[in-house]
Amino acid sequence: MIPLDELSALGVAQRLFDAEARVLPAVRAAAPRVAEAAELIAARMAEGGRLVLIGAGTSGRLAVLQAAELPGTFGLAVDRVAARTAGGGPGGLTGTDGDEDDVDAGRRDLLETGFAAGDTLVAVAASGRTPYTLAAVAAARELGASVVSVTTVASSPLAEAADVAIEVPMGPEALRGSTRLTAGTTQKLLLDALTTAAMVRLGRVHGDVMIDVVPANAKLRLRSAGLVAEIVGCDPAEALGVLDECGGNARAAVLVLSSGLGPDDAAALAAGHRTLRAAMAASS
Repeated sequence: MIPLDELSALGVAQRLFDAEARVLPAVRAAAPRVAEAAELIAARMAEGGRLVLIGAGTSGRLAVLQAAELPGTFGLAVDRVAARTAGGGPGGLTGTDGDEDDVDAGRRDLLETGFAAGDTLVAVAASGRTPYTLAAVAAARELGASVVSVTTVASSPLAEAADVAIEVPMGPEALRGSTRLTAGTTQKLLLDALTTAAMVRLGRVHGDVMIDVVPANAKLRLRSAGLVAEIVGCDPAEALGVLDECGGNARAAVLVLSSGLGPDDAAALAAGHRTLRAAMAASS
């Protein structure tokens, strides 16, 4: 095989894409474990628990990215989800490679999120051996909390310590040792599927739409109104007006339009049911 440094830029890109082709079949094989972990997360969150993700290096950055996207996408209160990456501190994304071996920081970072026994920790590490991440898992275990591991190797210490171990062995990288490539793609797909499945099971999706998406800007406001209009079968402009009357609460807007309830009553009814579907049934 021609060495990477002797290839053209096109050749390098093609080599990297060829390596990624093995990711999807591998993550599909892990679907049962992803589903088991999603059910665990949904059950704990339904009982009031929080979701915390942690890792180091690329794994930690992916954990932080995942946590950052969940509140806006699924309407979770921002204090229901947290993440840490080694060396990143609260809200930090980049972190530092030198902190991956800091076991004291792993424990401290987890506890600083307010992590408690009813929460779930998703620990991400390509190797399954990162000291920072293992220390966080040990702290979670001492509290009696649930742990999900995500690794791209088999039979690691991290997997052994987890309630549910998602293991997708990927083998060597096209750029040797660079886990931001194939391993990173694998972890991103696993985390996306895991959190989305958990949110669906938690009732944060109606049909195939993000019913609780936060209309934080003009684009998302129109998107939310479009979802309401699609569910109810009304004009988008009418849906937009009712959505504004309901303070951006799409579930309440659907109930106002479908049942004639006032915004306050609709919001109360929506809040009393896990899913919009159940609330609509109760209003009919």
